[in-house]
Amino acid sequence: MTELLLISGAFFAGLVGGFLGLGGGVILVPFLSLVISLPMHQAVALSLATIMANSLVSSTEYLRKDMVDLRLVILLSIFASVGAVAGSILGKYAPENYLQVAFSLMLAYTTYSILKKKDGAVPERKSGHEPNIWAVGLIALLAGILSSMLGIGGGVLIIPAAYLIFNYPMNIARGSSAFTIGIIATTGSVVYFVQGILNVESAGQIMLGTIAGGWLGSWLGTRAKSNVVKAVFSLLLIYLAIKMFLQGIA
Repeated sequence: MTELLLISGAFFAGLVGGFLGLGGGVILVPFLSLVISLPMHQAVALSLATIMANSLVSSTEYLRKDMVDLRLVILLSIFASVGAVAGSILGKYAPENYLQVAFSLMLAYTTYSILKKKDGAVPERKSGHEPNIWAVGLIALLAGILSSMLGIGGGVLIIPAAYLIFNYPMNIARGSSAFTIGIIATTGSVVYFVQGILNVESAGQIMLGTIAGGWLGSWLGTRAKSNVVKAVFSLLLIYLAIKMFLQGIA
């Protein structure tokens, strides 16, 4: 029963993650922590491992639709990978309730940022634009640290940054995020594996559902309108922010 529940939850996480370009950690971490009752640190490690699989599947679809800015991905990946190592080490020692509260606050900020921006108010960047290296580096470093500590893949920071700060279209922000988070998650999960926190057997089971859900989600995501994506994104993050905040302060 637990295995079926794991695969089903992973499928839904992959579906939502692939659709939004988040990797699925925003669904998988609360699911593993609240429903399966795993300790937060183990949930984070499993989430990062399965994000690798989801990123591989979903980013392929986004690449095929020319919705990935490879220049941005390279810059994000270099700095975020450094942050992912630091975050994986820090995450082992951070109190569980602090992680949950931090996770909920970050989701709330992301929701506010996405809803606040009006499309078309400022001319959008095209794929291949050269963003400021230091600005991208700082944001990517922070995304790497928080993603490895919270198991969310960094998409909840990368998408708003690309969409709001660097002014890329939502589609390119999602596609570039889907590609980048796989690299970040790989770095973080290796560190958790070396520390003995990652359960390889459970990760394999979850990957089955994540890959299937990620493929379907990315297929739908490349065909969805921007306002639909923003609405789904916002509703999801509002629910998760409230849920995790209440859990963290309990």
